[in-house]
Amino acid sequence: MALKEKALKRLTEKLTAAGVDFTLGASWLLCQHGILDVYHDFDVVVPAEQAEQADKVLSRLGMRSEAETRDGCFHASYHFDGADVDLCGGLFFAEYGLRAVLNRESAAEKRSVLGAEVPLGHLEDWLVWYALMGRESRFEAILAHLQAQPNVRRERFSACVDGPLPEALRARLAGFNV
Repeated sequence: MALKEKALKRLTEKLTAAGVDFTLGASWLLCQHGILDVYHDFDVVVPAEQAEQADKVLSRLGMRSEAETRDGCFHASYHFDGADVDLCGGLFFAEYGLRAVLNRESAAEKRSVLGAEVPLGHLEDWLVWYALMGRESRFEAILAHLQAQPNVRRERFSACVDGPLPEALRARLAGFNV
């Protein structure tokens, strides 16, 4: 894991120096909260308007796969320093017509990794996004974790997308008074 941590430190330093607003999410985020035990890559999420800049930074760090832009969202994968990195510039949930809201407030906290301050996404955001992606097992794992927490940021449930949450999802989050 030390090699992957070096890659994470490097990408954090380079994206921060370039002024890119980014957060780390998905399995690495869940590992940081003790929800998962294993991660395989780093998922970097940036606002759509900063995707090109982030892509340039990450492309200079190592090997880049074919990139794809769809529905205004940019996706590419990279490999450097023994780590795999997925970049998502924007998130669009076509079935619901919702876009993720990604900005400076998307970072919940920072974790120190080899001296670099890595911005973590909000678990509440990822709970909603996983539900909208149809990733049921991830949704359930985060939900169980959040239900045991006293300081859930309920306002994030609706702040992380650009429109109203689907009624079915609102019903699933009813225990949080959403």
